[in-house]
Amino acid sequence: MQKITLVAAAAFVAASASAQYTCDPTVETVLAKGKVSQVMPIALDEGAVAKFEAQGATVTSAAPNGDTNNLWVWSETLQAGDSSLPGVGDQMDGYASFIVGSAGWSGAGYNCSTLNTEWWNADTRFHIAYMTPGTAPAAIAIIVADGGDIGSQPAKVSLGDPFNDNGAVFPAVGPKANDDWQGVDISFSDLKKLFPTFDWKAIPAWSGNIMSFLGGGVTGQAFAFDAIYFYQPGDGSGIGKINSDNAEWVVTANTVNVAGANGIELYNLGGQLVKKTAGTTLGLSNLAKGVYVAKSGNQAKKIVVK
Repeated sequence: MQKITLVAAAAFVAASASAQYTCDPTVETVLAKGKVSQVMPIALDEGAVAKFEAQGATVTSAAPNGDTNNLWVWSETLQAGDSSLPGVGDQMDGYASFIVGSAGWSGAGYNCSTLNTEWWNADTRFHIAYMTPGTAPAAIAIIVADGGDIGSQPAKVSLGDPFNDNGAVFPAVGPKANDDWQGVDISFSDLKKLFPTFDWKAIPAWSGNIMSFLGGGVTGQAFAFDAIYFYQPGDGSGIGKINSDNAEWVVTANTVNVAGANGIELYNLGGQLVKKTAGTTLGLSNLAKGVYVAKSGNQAKKIVVK
C-alpha cells in the first residue's frame, strides 16, 4: 500500500508541475495576453498567422517549404495519420498527423536552415497543440532548437508521462494526448529550468531541427500536432527581463566583459541595437553618454556610459 501511495504521489506532483504550462491552444488565448512582436510558425493555419500580423507581429516562417525548411521522418518510422478532423480553432487547413510504424521506435524533425533567430531570448515562448485521432502513446518527446552544428543545445521535454530515451528522462510539460486539442505554452527560461543544458542561439542564420519529436515504438499508436510556433511577447524592444544573477560580468569604463559568453549585444533604452560582438568583450568607446542594456545569452545588465 505504501508503494502504491508513493507512486500516486509522484504522479500527482508531475501532473501538477506540468499543469502550469498547459493552455487553450487557440491564437486568441495568446493575443489576449498582450502584444506579440515576433512569430515563427512551424505548423500554423493561415487564419491564425493573419491574426498575428493584424496586430503588428513580424512573421518568419519555419514551416516546410520543400527547400530550406523540411519535415524529415527518420528511417520511415512514422506513417501519415488521419488529418480529416478540425484543427485548432476548428480550422480546416490541415495539421500534421502520424502513426507509429513497426521499427520499434519513431521520430521526425522539422529541419530548417538560415533562420534569423536574433530576437530569441529568455522570454521567447514555444507553443504547441496536440491530440490523437486514435490511441495515443503514453509519452511523446518534444525536442526544441536542436542545432548541434551551430552549437545550439536543445531542450527535451515530454507530453504525457516523462519520456525515457534509453535512460535519458525528459520531464513532462503536458498531459497525455486525448481526442481534444490540448496546448502547451512555455518560455525559453522555463525550458532551461527543466532542461538545464538548453542553450539556444540568437543568430542571423540558425540551422538544425528547430523542433523534433519521438513517438515511442508501439505500432499503430497515433498523434497529431497543430499550432506549433515560437513567439516573442511584448513590443520587440530587444530588452527583456534584467537578470544577471548567474553571469560573470566585469564592467570597466571602456569595456563590458562576460566570462564564457558567445556574444554580447548592447541596446539603448529605446530598444535599438547599438553595438554587438561575437566574443566575450565589448568595447564602449565612441558611445554617447547614457544608460544602456548589455545582453549575453539569457542574461542582461544595465550599463552607464559617462
